[in-house]
Amino acid sequence: MKLRLHGNSLRLRLNQADVAQFSKTGYVEESIEFGPGSSLCYILESSSKITSPKAIYQNGELRVQISCAALHDWVTTDRVGISGEQTLANGKPLSILIEKDFKCMHADETDADAYPNPMELGARG
Repeated sequence: MKLRLHGNSLRLRLNQADVAQFSKTGYVEESIEFGPGSSLCYILESSSKITSPKAIYQNGELRVQISCAALHDWVTTDRVGISGEQTLANGKPLSILIEKDFKCMHADETDADAYPNPMELGARG
């Protein structure tokens, strides 16, 4: 799972293995270490208590939640992403996007478990 932060938005991108795990357990987690005792853990989980995407940051942990219905729809269809906005206490919106990770067509990066890029498939057929 990849995490991208930009301005007041966050995006999680999941490869096929991440989506398979999320489908089975309703939970997927990654972390990045910055040094001894310093890390950021980011989690995507499903919840029956919410209706739209929600992000919570607390004690070095970023937890993104989506509804169980959104999880089921996303993992059982060709739907690429789930998006939503969370209104913060200061009135500003936080944009949240969860996407299936497609193979990059322009870089030398390879992620064998990424989804085939629809643009690449269109170019071949």
